[in-house]
Amino acid sequence: MRQVVILCGPPGAGKTTAARASGLPVFDRDDDQWTSEKQFRDALRALAVLPGARAVIIRSGATSNARRTAAELAAATHTFLLLADRDELKRRVRHRDRPGVAGTLRGIDRWFASFDRRDQVPDFPGWPALAEPTPTLGATSTDW
Repeated sequence: MRQVVILCGPPGAGKTTAARASGLPVFDRDDDQWTSEKQFRDALRALAVLPGARAVIIRSGATSNARRTAAELAAATHTFLLLADRDELKRRVRHRDRPGVAGTLRGIDRWFASFDRRDQVPDFPGWPALAEPTPTLGATSTDW
């Protein structure tokens, strides 16, 4: 069964942690294997044509347009948001051991400044809820 899930959200929301918990291959632009956005997007295009693809894609996806573009590019079966309170996100970022904390904190503010939910994308329900596909749960494709 094809399952390509896109997890979107601001820095510190837990996208990487949730993606790794899936047990599926994770496509994260922040990983060192991706040397350019073009290379990453080409990998997502390749994923889109695999009938039995199973993967989790991490994107920031602050806007409905960005989420739609990512979902179409990878032929995603689901798109979800991971959100938390802005202060909580900033606390998490300050406490993780990564370089560029100040830039990431600014990134949280930029993410919320452009965030919209016009597409009504649902919040991530957790992996157990995705064990059985349901077209009404964050579906972005009819490839069931």
